[in-house]
Amino acid sequence: MRLRLAAGLLLLLSVPLSAGAQTSDERAFAQHVLNRMAFGPRPGDVDRVLKQGVNAWIDQQLKPSSIDIEVFDDEIAKLAPSLYLSLADTAKRYRPDYKKNESREQTKKRNQNRAAVQKQLRDAVLRRAIDSPRQFEEVMINFWRNHFSIDQNKNDVAWMAPSFEAEVLRNHAFGKFENMLIASARHPAMLVYLDNNISQKPLTDQQQRLVDRYGENENVPRSVAALGRERGLNENYARELMELHTLGVDRRYRQRDVTALARVLTGWTAKLGRKEAGFRFRADVHDTEPKSLFGTRLRGEGERQGLEVVRGLARHKLTADFITRKLCVYLVGDNPPESLVKNVTRVFTRTKGDLPRVYKAIVTSKEFRDPAVRGAKFKTPFEFVVSALRMTDAKMQSADRTQKLLEEMGQPTYRCLDPDGFADTAEAWLDPGVLVHRWRFAWDLAHRDLKGVKVTDATVGSETSATLSTLAALDLSQDTREAVAEAAASGGNSARLALLLGSPEFMQQ
Repeated sequence: MRLRLAAGLLLLLSVPLSAGAQTSDERAFAQHVLNRMAFGPRPGDVDRVLKQGVNAWIDQQLKPSSIDIEVFDDEIAKLAPSLYLSLADTAKRYRPDYKKNESREQTKKRNQNRAAVQKQLRDAVLRRAIDSPRQFEEVMINFWRNHFSIDQNKNDVAWMAPSFEAEVLRNHAFGKFENMLIASARHPAMLVYLDNNISQKPLTDQQQRLVDRYGENENVPRSVAALGRERGLNENYARELMELHTLGVDRRYRQRDVTALARVLTGWTAKLGRKEAGFRFRADVHDTEPKSLFGTRLRGEGERQGLEVVRGLARHKLTADFITRKLCVYLVGDNPPESLVKNVTRVFTRTKGDLPRVYKAIVTSKEFRDPAVRGAKFKTPFEFVVSALRMTDAKMQSADRTQKLLEEMGQPTYRCLDPDGFADTAEAWLDPGVLVHRWRFAWDLAHRDLKGVKVTDATVGSETSATLSTLAALDLSQDTREAVAEAAASGGNSARLALLLGSPEFMQQ
């Protein structure tokens, strides 16, 4: 087994990233569309798309609400009920109140509830990516999940993340960018994750003197004690709002602008009770002093001022360039043509961030349809795993082992340690120590040893199966063909399938 793993890894590293020359016929284009607007084809999907018409399939996927998923949604609701609950109802069901001197059993139950909510969300994300008929919707939600990244392991984000997925990402991924930005800015999961829930106006000189006067005295008046608790400005969210969510890194703003934006957003916090949970604006901790952003004096005050500033960031010309460039990298290539970025930026600006029209501008462009970009992107671990499961028409009964392998590959769902999300370009995923986990996944899947996942005889029982035929039709290098033939001679169709799934060509999309 170890020798086979090593051989597969050497094969993967021995072939250049480029998938090589590709034909420009309709079948090749259909394959390309399924690789970019879906998480790869299932057996027979290319023929089904060709029968429908590639352009008709694209138009349908751009309007996900036109695709009926009622039965599929019912299955997801059973798998992950927390995705369909309000924050308050989620708290009632999964977040028992902390009690003084609670028993070990109560603590254990709390931890089990927390783990259950985390698992529900991760498994629903994977299941939807594999099986949803609205494939382009899942592809784009995956993009926004990384753009507005939150870590489910941090504090109360664990039980708030399902609501964030449902109310921010799924509710707005095919709407206006501005509305999604505001929804993320007002969602408790984001406010807690980036510490804006504890950001408050600084103490006045008089208040600071009061706090200093009492010091550690046990007889501190309640009003003075309240002043001393977590009082002060936190700039984490303000910085990421500009750097990661809107303008981009180091683009015409200074540290003083980060501080000013943090002051604007003081009081934007969260109510986390079991009776009521959601966004809360606290006027008592909001900084009402005059502020200037990008050299311009801001009007108004309070929550309204914050809304206007966030809306202004969403409409900024640098935001249009930053968002559309990221989208072009995601859907076209790691270094998209400037002509495409400029054209799509104009669409973003003209439509005021109408995302379906922005997506359409990309996937109907000549740059997206250029044969040179086919197979030019390297799959992230998530994309690789989902595409392999789709290609083999696998049925997932338990996602535990697959989730563990995704973690070993470096992309655990909703557990990115950095707020910038997981990288989307090849250079981030080419470490040999990480790639070996992909090969292990391919080998276990092909040999039906991947716990919780069922692959049928129809997939591996014959070298003429739809899966093997589709993989064999890829533009395989001579090295890959020889390795596959050698594996098949000694290990049969399972080994053949493992080598094809673990090949450099399948790693590309």
